[in-house]
Amino acid sequence: MKKFLKIAVTVIAVLLVVVLTAPIFLRGKIAELVRTEANAMLVPRLDFERLGISLLRHFPNASLELKGVTLVGVAPFEGDTIASVGRLSVVVDPWSLLGDGGLEVRKLLIAKPDLRARKLADGSVNWLLMKPSEEEPEAEAAAEEESTDTGSAFSLSVRDFRITDAALSYVDDSTHTSFRTLLPLLRLRGDFSAAQSTLDLRMRTEETTFSSGVVTLLSNAEIELNADVAADLEKNRFELKENKLRLNAIEATLDGWAELGDDAVAMDLSLGCERVEFKDVLSLIPAFYTRNYRGLSASGELTLSLWAKGELRGAELPAFGLELGVRNGGFQYASLPKAVSDINIQASVTNPGGVMDRTVVDIPTFGLRMGDNSLAATFHGTTLVSDPDLRASLEGKLDLADIGEVYPLEDGMSLKGFIQADLSAAGRMSDVENRRYDRVSASGNFVVENVDAQLPGLPAIGLRRAAAGISPQAMTLGELSLTIGGSDLAANGQLTDYIDYLLRGATLSGRLYVNSKLLDLNEILASLSSTETAEGDAAEESAAEEAPAGGDAAAQAVEIPRNLNLSLRTEVGKLLYEKMVIEQLSGEVRVANGTLSLDGLRMKAFDGSLTASGSYSTGDAAHPALAFNLGFTDASYARTFEQLEMVQRIVPLFEKAGGVYSMSLDMKMNLDQAMEPDLMSLDAQGELRSADIHIEQLKAFEVLAKTLGNDALSSIRAKDVVIPFSIRQGRLTTKPFDLKMGDVSLNLSGSTGLDQSIDYTAQVALPASATGGVLSKVNVGIGGTFTDPKITIGVKEAVEEAARNLIDEQVQKLTGNESLSEAVQEQAAKLREEARKAGEKLIAAAEEQRTKLVDAAKNPIAKLAAEKAGDKLVDEARKQADKLTAEAEAQIEKLASKAQ
Repeated sequence: MKKFLKIAVTVIAVLLVVVLTAPIFLRGKIAELVRTEANAMLVPRLDFERLGISLLRHFPNASLELKGVTLVGVAPFEGDTIASVGRLSVVVDPWSLLGDGGLEVRKLLIAKPDLRARKLADGSVNWLLMKPSEEEPEAEAAAEEESTDTGSAFSLSVRDFRITDAALSYVDDSTHTSFRTLLPLLRLRGDFSAAQSTLDLRMRTEETTFSSGVVTLLSNAEIELNADVAADLEKNRFELKENKLRLNAIEATLDGWAELGDDAVAMDLSLGCERVEFKDVLSLIPAFYTRNYRGLSASGELTLSLWAKGELRGAELPAFGLELGVRNGGFQYASLPKAVSDINIQASVTNPGGVMDRTVVDIPTFGLRMGDNSLAATFHGTTLVSDPDLRASLEGKLDLADIGEVYPLEDGMSLKGFIQADLSAAGRMSDVENRRYDRVSASGNFVVENVDAQLPGLPAIGLRRAAAGISPQAMTLGELSLTIGGSDLAANGQLTDYIDYLLRGATLSGRLYVNSKLLDLNEILASLSSTETAEGDAAEESAAEEAPAGGDAAAQAVEIPRNLNLSLRTEVGKLLYEKMVIEQLSGEVRVANGTLSLDGLRMKAFDGSLTASGSYSTGDAAHPALAFNLGFTDASYARTFEQLEMVQRIVPLFEKAGGVYSMSLDMKMNLDQAMEPDLMSLDAQGELRSADIHIEQLKAFEVLAKTLGNDALSSIRAKDVVIPFSIRQGRLTTKPFDLKMGDVSLNLSGSTGLDQSIDYTAQVALPASATGGVLSKVNVGIGGTFTDPKITIGVKEAVEEAARNLIDEQVQKLTGNESLSEAVQEQAAKLREEARKAGEKLIAAAEEQRTKLVDAAKNPIAKLAAEKAGDKLVDEARKQADKLTAEAEAQIEKLASKAQ
């Protein structure tokens, strides 16, 4: 017996060692196997930090745990994290491996999941996770049928299914819809392996936001659902039992059932509210629920019902209805003197079943009073998808000062002024689109007067009067008089196709006349920027969660809408933008097809005048394109440099230049998303003309003057200068142009880079007084940068030219037409003596001339050239002396020959 116990203990010990150590030794191989097999089936890439296997943690059950799970998309979602999970635990019954019932899952625990669904404008979605099966459809069907006949080898009996600290988001670029929520807890219990089971569902969400277009329908809402669901898993039928649904402060119950078919969902569902106070309804409005909601008292009767009955099959909808009624509603904040009263609303949305186009929206009553103000509106719409048939009206008046007496405004905000509206419209969209205005009615007026608005972070806004009237054909702006800080704006004009634009986003056409005495864009843009920065800091965490992983959160350039076709006749007395001061601006501005065009704009700028035509296009919103034709007349170099950063980078010598210039410029350039110029994309050509230019303290010319020993070159003072130029690949290149500076002439050409590098070639023509007549011109290379120029002189060419000039001139002077006289020829001795004396005289004169040339040279280059030329002159004199001696000997031979 003892021996048996000893063996048993040994066997148990060995088994325990195996149980404890096997997961450790096998973990790496299993993890790699999971990665390989999963990525073979999935479209996105699956990865995880750690895989753990334990037979003891949930004993007697086994567990598999993954930590740091990520699912990363591929094109067109390359680099986007579709899902991430902090920890995923699956607990199974190991004894189910030994039976015929299949693997039984007891628990599924998911901690800190972050799921991000995305649909692009082209319809691509990131939730198609599985790769297409390589099996033939017939084989798949046969395998499915066999699985059905033989029973599943996988039994899901979830004792505890929990999701904790989850974040869910959905962004649809095609419909401009977004949804985001935090899910602190989702728990589901039930036996999914049984034919029938009761499912226990507990769910709570926070910060739930839903937006469609520019309208936020739900903002930072709380949703809670506790429900018992009777599930018939054989028929896929689910019936709601005891349950409670809470949306912010509204509590409701869900009743009915839903049955999942192969291609349809049958349902009979309804939502009921036992007791709904009007204050609970206000909780759905973010402006009320997030601002002193507890200090809000409300009264009134509310009825709410929602139901759906029938089948949801593809685009075919079940019958559904929503009815909302408010009778004698009102609310008041305890800290404020006035209340909003007489709130009466009747609204319904119904569909008898079928297609969405059969939906009818009817709001026959919507009205309220706010102090002495009243507002009433109606709306009715049918065939909203195919051809909307709409009828609407709005009538009321509002004293803006009363808003602050019924609703707590932000600190630093105040409102004054009056708004009055009396508008009505009715008709079918097809009649509007086809301009059958006789079948459409639209009339009324909208007036805003004496508005004074103080908004945090913004300049004071004043609106003396704005008046508009409508007809089926057009909306007429009779008057608009607006001030923003120190800026003013007046406008009038007419807009056509406004109904189609408001309802369907069709193209809005029109013509407006805009006038302003002062438009200070610096004040306006600085205020907007500071406001956006403050809001961005406050919502940074929220925005980071909402943005898709890997997305670019950089600022976007101002995009010109494609559905505008507007002409604006503009007159601005003074416009301030960055450092520019523009006056007497006038011309035509046109907005069409995503492009803003300028036609014949005229203005005073840079102490001169400027004309501009061109365009700003956002066909590629990430790289807006500029194309302009500019003409400058009598503009100041100094003012241009002070006010234009682009000139500071490309033409820094404007800083040293005085005088005025005129210029023609054709240019094309892209901007980045922050509206900053991409100077490497700048492609321009033009011509600069200046009747009188003077440039002082330009280091490159100071070094040149010192090198050539001519102070006239240290500063440029020239008249009637014409400089053709081009700008490409970040370099400004000038064609050869002439400068006349006193008695010095200069021909210059080359280029300047964005890095301030310079590469110029100059041909300097120096006066005879500066070189002693030795040189007429010098070739100079100017490199380096404007602040550290490098000067190179063409010494070899200068010496060769000086030598040629001196020899040609001086030899002619020294030799002239001089020859030996006949008297000398009579006697050979006298002939040789005369030849010797003449040769010595020639050499002496050459040496004397050399000394004078060197002494007369006033700069190092001229002196060097004089020395070299003088040396050649003496050599030439010696050659001429030898020639005289040779001629004398020739004459002696000739005399001797005759004497014989």
